[in-house]
Amino acid sequence: MKASGEKVTNIAIDQIHPFPNHPFQVNDDEAMERLKESISLNGVLTPATVRQLPDGSFQMVSGHRRMAACKALGMEKMPVIVREMDDITATLTMVDSNRQRESLLPSEKANAYKMRQDALKSRSVGQVVPQGGRTTEQIGNETGESYKTVQRFIRLTKLIPPLLQMVDEGKMGMIPAVELSYLPTKEQEAVLSAIEAEQSVPSLAQAKALRKSYVEDEFTDDTPLCVLSDSKWKPAEKLTLPMERFAKFFPKDATPKQMEQAMLEGLELRQKRIRSRQQER
Repeated sequence: MKASGEKVTNIAIDQIHPFPNHPFQVNDDEAMERLKESISLNGVLTPATVRQLPDGSFQMVSGHRRMAACKALGMEKMPVIVREMDDITATLTMVDSNRQRESLLPSEKANAYKMRQDALKSRSVGQVVPQGGRTTEQIGNETGESYKTVQRFIRLTKLIPPLLQMVDEGKMGMIPAVELSYLPTKEQEAVLSAIEAEQSVPSLAQAKALRKSYVEDEFTDDTPLCVLSDSKWKPAEKLTLPMERFAKFFPKDATPKQMEQAMLEGLELRQKRIRSRQQER
């Protein structure tokens, strides 16, 4: 069997390892059933692509679904093309071979675009740089999406898995999810707890409010629940003290931190005096 002039060989399936962090799901769904039926009747029409590892085993680059179907059918070997590829080339080939699939989930696009971006950045020397110099723009040109859309998908990789799954399931919009992706893990977990308690996902306005509250250092454990419950939530008020009004009470070389500490000590002393007077009455 020949394919594009390359040699096709049959390799034991148990000698082939999946690609690390493979971003595309291999589901036992209707499409998999059709693939198994086709392989059962006609064999594997398109050989998979693998690369040989230093220990002599092989790594799947393109053909994870075909390998899963062959395993399900009890086949011990499958036809493959063995190519020499470094890590970057293997990553780019793996992503390219799968991104044309229909109905990719947001999480699949997100992880695939992130892997491709990392690979392109690693191959910056000698790489043709697109107009504007953005790897996201290059990926957009390849996929037919704007670089901003690519950026949004890549941001989704910052979400904790349960929130990303909500995007996959269509329970939460992509743009609100992007806003939430700027929150650290602890704050995202607080949002998840609020979603489960309220049985409601953040709107874009609510997601922006949550991100703003974190940026302004006003995010507390109660913030997500207050925002999602539509209660009259307001950011905590801040006390601003003009330092020039207090500078005269301190040495010229006193730092703001020293001034703050001295004022706190003074207030504590004042509070003690008030309590002492109250006890004397």
